[in-house]
Amino acid sequence: MTKLISWLTLSLCLCVLTGCEWTAGSGVDSWDDSGNWVDFSGSYKASDGNVLVRQFGAGTAPVTNTASDELLATGDGSTTAFNGQTGYTPVRGSLTIFTIGGYRFTDTAGTTADTVSLTVTPADGTTGTFNYSTRAWALNFPAPLASGTQILATYQYAIVTPIQGNHGNAIYSFIVYQTGNKLQITDSNGAMYEGTMGTVRTTGGLPIDAKDPDVILPTTGPVIAQFSATGVSQGYNVTLVGVLQGTLSTATTLTSRSMKATFVEAAGNEADVSAVAN
Repeated sequence: MTKLISWLTLSLCLCVLTGCEWTAGSGVDSWDDSGNWVDFSGSYKASDGNVLVRQFGAGTAPVTNTASDELLATGDGSTTAFNGQTGYTPVRGSLTIFTIGGYRFTDTAGTTADTVSLTVTPADGTTGTFNYSTRAWALNFPAPLASGTQILATYQYAIVTPIQGNHGNAIYSFIVYQTGNKLQITDSNGAMYEGTMGTVRTTGGLPIDAKDPDVILPTTGPVIAQFSATGVSQGYNVTLVGVLQGTLSTATTLTSRSMKATFVEAAGNEADVSAVAN
């Protein structure tokens, strides 16, 4: 009964997180290519480079460091839109992105949203956003930056040494291979988990079925897919359940990919997974 309640609670939390119904558990034995318009394949690791499967909320006291003049991108004389990821997750309220001799972008302290709009100086129509879950930043300028103009970031970031959340050797990465709705996930110890994705949708939107001739596939913006996978890790049966997220920069290019999941061992142990793709 305890395990059943745990599973129901986990499913409810994921539904609240994504704002949609759970679908990954249906039709798990059948292959479906309706999700082939996005590809979540890649190597996923914790943003701090430490253990990936970790105890919920457990770790050492944070140590604050400063990233100074971290190079994010360089203008080429023709590009007006830039995006990427910071090296670490900034402490809220500390992020400043700037161009040499030009623009200054700052985040909004105290907000609880994952994605925040950056305050821009000078206010000439230039916009900027930052996502605290994925470390993804995006800047749009009304005119191209001159060739050689550097985009730099300065911010504080907190390092918390996490506590391993699984039995056996620690897990530091997941290699995800997606084909259609099928997923194959291999961890850093060589254990393999196989499963499926549920529906793929834009955040807050309806499910997107690429096989439906009436569906117009998005070319920009965030997408999200629920997933579940099972395998055996160091003698323990494991279920991995959560969501994969990313941002379309073109119709076929998925950037800023991330994974948020729960690692559930058959013995009743549950651990947190929060990863970004390299």
